[in-house]
Amino acid sequence: MLKIMHLFVIGLSHKTAPVYVREKLAFPEGCLPDALCSLKEYSEIMECCILSTCNRTEVYAVTEGRGGEDAVLEFLSDVCGMAGSEFASMLYVRRGHKAVEHLFGVAAGLDSMIIGEDQILGQVKDAFRCGVKCKSTGTVLNELFKHAITTGKRARSETDISKGALSVGCAVVALAETVLSGLDGRSVLIIGAGKMAEITARHLRSAGVLDVAVANRTHSRAVKLAEKLNGRVVSFASLDDELVNADMVVGSTGASEHILDRSRIEKICGMRGGRRLLLVDIAVPRDFDPEAASVPGVHLYGIDDLQNYVECYSAERAKEVEKVRDIVAEETHKFNEWMRTLESVPLIKAIRAKLEGIRDAEWERVLTKLSHLSESDLNAVRMAMQSLINRISHHPIVTLKEYAVSDEGTEKMAIAKELFGIDDEEVLPKADLDDKRPADG
Repeated sequence: MLKIMHLFVIGLSHKTAPVYVREKLAFPEGCLPDALCSLKEYSEIMECCILSTCNRTEVYAVTEGRGGEDAVLEFLSDVCGMAGSEFASMLYVRRGHKAVEHLFGVAAGLDSMIIGEDQILGQVKDAFRCGVKCKSTGTVLNELFKHAITTGKRARSETDISKGALSVGCAVVALAETVLSGLDGRSVLIIGAGKMAEITARHLRSAGVLDVAVANRTHSRAVKLAEKLNGRVVSFASLDDELVNADMVVGSTGASEHILDRSRIEKICGMRGGRRLLLVDIAVPRDFDPEAASVPGVHLYGIDDLQNYVECYSAERAKEVEKVRDIVAEETHKFNEWMRTLESVPLIKAIRAKLEGIRDAEWERVLTKLSHLSESDLNAVRMAMQSLINRISHHPIVTLKEYAVSDEGTEKMAIAKELFGIDDEEVLPKADLDDKRPADG
């Protein structure tokens, strides 16, 4: 029986899961290659790619049949150390063209906490780059992610979805100005030196922050970021001294364990003379112990708390969202047509193999009768036979490619199989773009 090649995505995001669940399923950049290698070990997985950000973790996969979904669920359960039943209600599953549409919408910034933000497109590129490097992607996912990147670029160049776009950094500034009653002359400690840390620090500096200190486990990265911000470098050894004096601390490392636990923060607050301390944790996994929120004088906010500061912006982008959705629909249609052409490829290869088999058999049969010919003449005969095969197969091949994207493509290709005497076993798995089961989540 002909096997079906099944494309799907399983994931969760800020829309479906709180940060305490998302952090358990987060894949720090350095851990992603090992995660992909582990996922590839499942026999059902033909191709896979993982998109992991502070707001989402999504596994894109191509499998033979739909049994691969269970493999991905088992993989995610192993990663987070939770039984599937504990987080299954927070997951969404998109299959076939719905999975395609979902990724394209993500790349275009439609599914972000901050509609139209630019960082997600870079994160999609990074996920794809990692998949290619680890050789976990193949024909289907390579094409899927290339189309997704094209969609993201078109959304930003052909609409104003990103014009004056907010970022996490903007939201942090809005929050900080509310809590601290302004940022002019304030001192901020940035823990972490990645992209998110830099974006946030730049916005804080522009909002009037006077003193920016940067701490990072890799000293050279802290130095590099501090130089960009005209700030100071703080070693982890002297972190407590800095915490005593800072008005605000931003956590953006995503370390596997809390950088600051409750007892440490409580001790530091006891040395601040009653001054309040604003902690903004934009890391996933979280840098600051959530229990620290109960310490007197501490104002602790996490990535999910920023939602309140971007809702007005999202409403303003409504008209642009519709334009972007049209682009997503157009690119989804293009990819789906390409996907359908894959159904014709195995059949075309099988037909050519059948014809070339006949050619080879006939060549062996008549070769003894051509012993009087020179090597040059024999080559001419062989070339003529190959030319005949090419000319005979040309029209059927072109027609099969057209069939693949037509409404009756499956039925017409089944007839072609019968005409050429092709068995199902001779044809490789085909693409499954049907989404007959309801999407979960």
